[in-house]
Amino acid sequence: MNANAIQELLNNQFGITIVFDNEGILYFMSQGGEEELGYKWQDTNIRQICSAMFPEDRDIKTYMEKIGGRKVHTIVCRANHTSFPALVRSSVFQIKEISVNIATIYNLQQTEEAIVQLVKTESHIKEGIKSRNEFVANVTHELRTPVNGIKGHVTNLLEQEENADTRKIMDIILQCCGNMEKIINNMMDFSKIEAGKFEIMEEPFDIRKCVKNVVDTSITIANGKGITLSSYVSDDIPETLIGDELRIGQILNNLVSNAVKFTSIGYVRIEVYRTMQKNHQVELTFFVIDTGIGVTAEEKEKMFKSFSQVDGSVTRQYGGTGLGLYVSKQLIDLMHGTIDLESEKGKGSTFRFTLLLDVDGNSDGSSEVLEKITMLDELRAEIRQSQDTLDVEQIYQFGTRENREEISKNMEKLTLCIEMGNWGRAEQFAENVKKLCEEAPKEIKNKIFRMQMSVRKENYEKSLSGLEGIQTELNKVLQED
Repeated sequence: MNANAIQELLNNQFGITIVFDNEGILYFMSQGGEEELGYKWQDTNIRQICSAMFPEDRDIKTYMEKIGGRKVHTIVCRANHTSFPALVRSSVFQIKEISVNIATIYNLQQTEEAIVQLVKTESHIKEGIKSRNEFVANVTHELRTPVNGIKGHVTNLLEQEENADTRKIMDIILQCCGNMEKIINNMMDFSKIEAGKFEIMEEPFDIRKCVKNVVDTSITIANGKGITLSSYVSDDIPETLIGDELRIGQILNNLVSNAVKFTSIGYVRIEVYRTMQKNHQVELTFFVIDTGIGVTAEEKEKMFKSFSQVDGSVTRQYGGTGLGLYVSKQLIDLMHGTIDLESEKGKGSTFRFTLLLDVDGNSDGSSEVLEKITMLDELRAEIRQSQDTLDVEQIYQFGTRENREEISKNMEKLTLCIEMGNWGRAEQFAENVKKLCEEAPKEIKNKIFRMQMSVRKENYEKSLSGLEGIQTELNKVLQED
């Protein structure tokens, strides 16, 4: 390494680097030293400046003996007669009978100021987080009261109402209250988790009832979208487990409601398997599988962050706070479990999480010891073979029974949305019809395109007229087949 390279290296080093001999003659000072101290070491008039820099150790030989090969605290003087506390680390080298000292000076005043600033910044951040969490907790608490009030009154009215249309409207109000409750619960849990005040309960519960409750919560919305929502819990799972049923149900509810939200055609399915049992503990693996929009590998990285969705267009189209998956992951972490996601854009998603739970001593099979049933790949193969769901390939193959049924369901939903003026949902069902007719004759695809344009422009008459034209062409083609 040549002299220029060494000089460049020393100039870029943190702190001030100086090189001097045992007579106090300065041979080099890094660029930062010149700026900080005000000395220019090339100036022959002030070459002997070590005694000026270190007034406590004017005898340079004594100074070198004091710090040689060690680090000491001292006072360093600048050329303008100001000074600062410093830490000096040095090494002594012997070059042709000359002792050369290479010392690095660290300005402790700057370090202390930086530490004080960091402490202040950290304090401000903590105060901001505390204020935010208190605000979220207060707001969600205030929201819960009116939501519970609405829910209670509507439930009472529903018991007395006989008109079918009115009952349907009341059911929708109750669904909205349920959705609002989920958001409130997630926000409250978020503030508790951030504050480190969240506790996991350990109580006996029935995993089958837990899964059934999750399905019952989302089945109406799923049916309204024309998708299948089903569940399977393996028979070899003990009847009663010890854990936090409320939080496990919350995790499943978050995953299932997301899956239903982002699935327009096909199915959403919950599956629970026992992957290991040893002594009085059982490892359960939960799957939430959907045929929805899916995500890319890059988008997966954002999925479990707070207030995050894959992009703004998703938020506008589907809504949501972006808290559900974050809270779910935090809950799983608190229960010492793991969660991951397998997904492909346009081909659906599979969320998988595992939990280790205690088996209730009175539950059948509590003393049974099993080794791990299978590796994850084998387990997934079994799941795919055993699930009783729709054949997605048949759905998209134009003209098949499954395809005709899906087209009919989405056309009916689309007509209803247009008549009710729900143009956002109408666009969604129009897109479904387009996907289902990808293999249809060109004339049908052209009519679908024109109908979609009418829906986007919220043109009531042209949208319904376009639907009639599509239905006529479909009847012709499908009858010919």
